[in-house]
Amino acid sequence: METIIFIETTKSGSSREAVKTAARLGFITVLFTEKKRFLKRRKEFPDITQMIHFDKMTEDLIRTEISQLQIQGKIINAIISFVDPFVSLAAQLSNELCKSNISVEALRNMEDKTATRKALKENPTTPKFEVLQPMANITDFINKEHSFPLIVKSPLSKASRDVYLVENKYELRKTIKKFLKIYPDQQILLEEYLDGPQYLVEVLVHNGKINIVAIFKQEITKEIKFIVTGYAIRLNVKDDFYNKLYNTVESIINDLKVTNAACHLEIRYVNGNWKLVEINPRISGGAMNRMIEEAFGINLVEETIRLYLGDEPNLIRKHEKHIYTHYLTIDSRGRLLKVTGKNRASKEPGVREVYIKPRKGAIMRPAESMGHRNGYVIATGNNLDEAKANAVNASRNIKFYLEPL
Repeated sequence: METIIFIETTKSGSSREAVKTAARLGFITVLFTEKKRFLKRRKEFPDITQMIHFDKMTEDLIRTEISQLQIQGKIINAIISFVDPFVSLAAQLSNELCKSNISVEALRNMEDKTATRKALKENPTTPKFEVLQPMANITDFINKEHSFPLIVKSPLSKASRDVYLVENKYELRKTIKKFLKIYPDQQILLEEYLDGPQYLVEVLVHNGKINIVAIFKQEITKEIKFIVTGYAIRLNVKDDFYNKLYNTVESIINDLKVTNAACHLEIRYVNGNWKLVEINPRISGGAMNRMIEEAFGINLVEETIRLYLGDEPNLIRKHEKHIYTHYLTIDSRGRLLKVTGKNRASKEPGVREVYIKPRKGAIMRPAESMGHRNGYVIATGNNLDEAKANAVNASRNIKFYLEPL
């Protein structure tokens, strides 16, 4: 009974597609999860052979459950997570118990943004940064000379949660106090604000060979927070601009000593130089796997699974198509009554997929993190501008009807 264990998943997106892919490849799939609602909706997960709930996942409890699975006769081929903060732990266990060869220390550094900055301190892509210790004197720190604006973030933030732009000392004090109230024992990371176009780069490293699988230009909307609302895949990446990007990504991966791992970087072009916003130890979530599959015919979660199994990933492009993904957000708050227009949107020119995330009765709000995006439209076109127009035009059909709270 060849088995792959997944430590946590989301309801949809890349991590969910990974479980489905493992099932399609013929493996027994076991999910370790802290989400009780998944057990209540068990019928919605037919690709998961066994679901095991934890009140709180710890390494000791995970090891105990793995031992029980082995007693049941399951052969554990890999232990994988596509969800923070379990990526490095899954890799560590997979290396130990399944003879994988994943770059655990590099993944661990990626999970902690402070550790990332320290590991890349000498890399020219690293912006100016400071780390505030939880026991430090706040007044002394704030009264120091700071170059505003600043980005203040939790080292463990994900999906743009716990990331704030501060313009002055008053906002800095307010934000630091908010952090310390929520996370009293956690460091706070302060970085210079990077102003320039932002790109997302998906990378898979196999036996030291760095494969840049896809490059996306991101469209960022600033309302309450910075939220990525658009992804435009870049097909023609042969000029000097992209050659410099490739060289920059390779320098980051080499400095982190990545030998075998999947990761993605968010990186900005600032005054003629590339600056690293962050690097994460997995494929990006949401529609990322679907976008790459539509653009190039590469199922990146499948190739990541192959990497964990010790096989060579196949990253040869089967085709190249212009793809744009437009994410849906709202500017009001309320309880969802209904959603209309999905079918009409699906029939618009170039549309490849329409996904609506919230269910009837869900509490909806303006986006304060990537998790508050309400769905997406993926579209193609004869060129990138047409693909974007197709995605945006189709999304206009979709209406969310809310009951005010």
